[in-house]
Amino acid sequence: MIDDQEQTQVADSAAAAMNEVLAAEQVAAEVIGACEQEARASLYEAGQHARQIAERTNERIAIIQQHTRQKLKNRQLGAERAAHAEEQTGDREDPRMAVVSAVVHELAARLTGSDSSDNSPAD
Repeated sequence: MIDDQEQTQVADSAAAAMNEVLAAEQVAAEVIGACEQEARASLYEAGQHARQIAERTNERIAIIQQHTRQKLKNRQLGAERAAHAEEQTGDREDPRMAVVSAVVHELAARLTGSDSSDNSPAD
């Protein structure tokens, strides 16, 4: 049989072991809490970084859209100016066409012999 003293020692050992287990559980809970806090901080930082990237991306997209709109506007203005210039010059006959027409008529007159200034064939 176990005497009282041994029983007390066993009980004290069991109590000490339980206290060690409880202390280890407390340390583990604190470490887990610290890990959870670190994980939340990392997630927050990652979210902040993602927001910064999204903001820069949106700014760049806005700049590209602004440049594209300006280029389109410039091209549209250029096309309108070209169309207006075409309308202005289209109404007038090209002066080179008058020279070509005169040369054609003169050549036709020479070839048909109806040229009054020179009845001889062209050289």
